[in-house]
Amino acid sequence: MRSLFRHVGSLMSLCILAALQTGCSGGDTVAGGGIGGTGVTVASVGTVTGFGSVIVNGITYDTRAAEVFVENTFRGSGDATVMQNLSVGMVVRVEGTTADDGSATADRVFFSNELKGPVESIRNLDSLTRTAVILGQTVLMDDRSVFRNGTIDSIAVGMVLEVSGYEDDSGTIVATYVNKDADFLPPGGFVELKGLVRNLVSPLQTFEIGRLTVDYSTCDLSGLPGNAPEEGQLLKVRGRIENPNRLVAERLDLEEDFGSGVFDVVELEGIITQTGAQGEFRIGRYTIRADQETSYNHLTPQDLNRGTRVIVRGSLTDRDILADEIFLSEKIRMESNVNSIDPAGNSLTLSGLESATIFTNITTPINGIAQGLDAITPGDHARILGRRTAGGDILASMVVVTQSKDSVELAGPVESLSEPLIVVLSIEVNTSMIPPDGFKGVGGKPVSPAQFFGAVKPGDSVAVEGALQGGSVNWMSIKIESRR
Repeated sequence: MRSLFRHVGSLMSLCILAALQTGCSGGDTVAGGGIGGTGVTVASVGTVTGFGSVIVNGITYDTRAAEVFVENTFRGSGDATVMQNLSVGMVVRVEGTTADDGSATADRVFFSNELKGPVESIRNLDSLTRTAVILGQTVLMDDRSVFRNGTIDSIAVGMVLEVSGYEDDSGTIVATYVNKDADFLPPGGFVELKGLVRNLVSPLQTFEIGRLTVDYSTCDLSGLPGNAPEEGQLLKVRGRIENPNRLVAERLDLEEDFGSGVFDVVELEGIITQTGAQGEFRIGRYTIRADQETSYNHLTPQDLNRGTRVIVRGSLTDRDILADEIFLSEKIRMESNVNSIDPAGNSLTLSGLESATIFTNITTPINGIAQGLDAITPGDHARILGRRTAGGDILASMVVVTQSKDSVELAGPVESLSEPLIVVLSIEVNTSMIPPDGFKGVGGKPVSPAQFFGAVKPGDSVAVEGALQGGSVNWMSIKIESRR
């Protein structure tokens, strides 16, 4: 099975390189399940990043014959139904197949929100980030969240929001999609919430999801095994708010991230919520295990810290995923010794890469020998994972601080180039010092310098590695990581 999976992983990597570039209505309901057709069966849970079919976890799935389900209600089939019911930013499950040529076909696409309910309170954390409390759950929204029927600045107390996203290690829902469903919740209006059953009290017929108590004493339980909730189950709750801390459920349904089918390959995007033994971490309810055959794309094992958002591809047994491939969805990586720190400005620069200022904010975890920006000293070594904000700043989504060393890495989109110079993140790299065998094309294939510059284009992502020498960088290798 593992050898089959590695073959599939290679095919999908090729796909990724090629691809990078709301209420309910009547109908049949399903709880997930297996898929037909030929080829390798795949279940992919991740954020929709584009259409023209549907793109999830870097793979473009043909949806011309795909069935679409919203909250387990059948909405129809085909591309038009996909476009009418799904949006960029939604976290979906795609069930389908991949062929030997690397193409992928979706048989079914499922969407189920994390919650839908009125905003109880709002808190601004910084210029990019704010939180809202909805149904007792904390929802974090920032410039990565996709908004429909509104903007982050238009969110107000009382609005009914539908949210899709990922839970982080603190239990906060990091929103990838936010839809303003209504300006207010009418009296007796229904709300929805997905979460794990905690503090189940069977005699009282109550349990908790986050800070919200769910009363299921008058509830339809036919969607649950044994017609009763169990501690630790992932449930979708539909009901009415009795008071800010109590929801009276009308219906409970069992939720499974990967449905009830059996698949050759699964893909899971999410935020690392816990780390364990070497090569082991958790995303939500799933334990991810890496072994000597696991490949790391656009990251290293040291990047697998709590708070890092990753995509895992592997084989699923119960709630364990044996990872064949782990990769980042973010494109920017920077690594060098620290040149300067500005705690007041929430920023730092790295030696040899000083022309790029790196910003942090309240959501940026800082790990390693320093637990905060003010604890970092010049000369410490910092590894940065990050992204460009809408304003063009480099914002760190993760900082790992270690003892000083001379290794340097710069990875991100190409801004301009003129052989032998290439500009990445406003940093000019002179590739004339890179030995001829240090140039790699897509997929790591060795190429000549002329072939490299003939292939790379602005917008492509490249990674350059080198070593510090007297405050400057001796660049030693460069490769094309992905095409725009």
